[in-house]
Amino acid sequence: MQEAKSADANVKVAKNGLLPDINFSASATYNGNAWMSDRDFSNGQSLPSPHFGNNFALEVRQIVYAGGALSHGIRGAELQADIANLNVADKRQNVRFLLTGYYLNLYKFRNLERVYNKNIERAKEVIKDMRAREEQGIVLSNDITRYEVLLQNLLYRRTELVSQIDVFNNQLTTTLDLPGDIQIMPDTTLLRLSMHEYSEDELRNIAYVNSPRLEIARTSIELGRNQEKIARSGLLPKISIIAGDHLNGPITVELPPINKNLNNWYFGVGLAYNIGNIYKSRRDITRSKLNTSASEAKYAEIQENLDLEIHQAYVNYQNAFELLRTQEKSLQLATENYAVTENRYNNDLVLLIDLLDAENIRLDAEVQYVNARINIIYNYYRLMYVTGTL
Repeated sequence: MQEAKSADANVKVAKNGLLPDINFSASATYNGNAWMSDRDFSNGQSLPSPHFGNNFALEVRQIVYAGGALSHGIRGAELQADIANLNVADKRQNVRFLLTGYYLNLYKFRNLERVYNKNIERAKEVIKDMRAREEQGIVLSNDITRYEVLLQNLLYRRTELVSQIDVFNNQLTTTLDLPGDIQIMPDTTLLRLSMHEYSEDELRNIAYVNSPRLEIARTSIELGRNQEKIARSGLLPKISIIAGDHLNGPITVELPPINKNLNNWYFGVGLAYNIGNIYKSRRDITRSKLNTSASEAKYAEIQENLDLEIHQAYVNYQNAFELLRTQEKSLQLATENYAVTENRYNNDLVLLIDLLDAENIRLDAEVQYVNARINIIYNYYRLMYVTGTL
């Protein structure tokens, strides 16, 4: 933001060149007596002179033609301001995407916490049921111990999740300059976010219009061409309108000096041309052309990198939906498998280890399903980020 404000101030300074220069001076002096002699310094004599002297001068100069140097200088400052503002926009996009990552990670871990809480409650119910069956002599105590180990593992993993939630919550509050004790609760409707479907060509066209990086590169090319015009203006003369008024006293061009004020004024047109620019400006023009060519090459490089980023983001976005479908099917199968295994275990048809395996498979499927849903949203916002529309 400070860079943008400084660039805006430079524009105002550049526009000062359109204003006239007004110079005023005033002075009061003590004048000694005049002395006059022959050319060989003989026959010297002192001539009385008025001792009080005064000078008042006012001059106004307005440039009316400078070969385009003034207008192109203002345009150059405006382009610099545009680049500064675009840099702010680019940084804003980066911060938004950073916050999006923090927010989605926080959402993911809070969802995972709910998954683990649900499984912890389910494990406690299974242990409670197994204790009842132990009293009936149906279940051995070491079977209960195995499930209690599973419960302790779930409790430890939930502790890790809580720590991660605290980390991402702190990152969000710090970046947003919020009090550290605030707990951010993600919007539970986020998974129902309506996401527009784009083709890769549509995304590329959107990026060409909105990408701050690409716009900075385009503006840099325009700035380089403007610098060429400023360099060429050095080969042209500068024309200005001048006006002035001088009031001096005493009149010392007469001997003895006359103790009176003499006022004179003038108005006219001034012409200035720096002959040295004939060879100096050509080097400036060559340098400006090379800078413009470098900016054009930089633009092509940024555009190529942007195309690659869009393609990668688009492919990842499409793959995210395929991953979700796969994880959704896996969760369905894992849930059905656990239900069948639990029923068979209750009928003493499978061992406890089979029930534990089925529980672990279902838990992993639930975790991967939640991650897949969050992954779609993340890749959607990444599309918005690379196209400059986040």
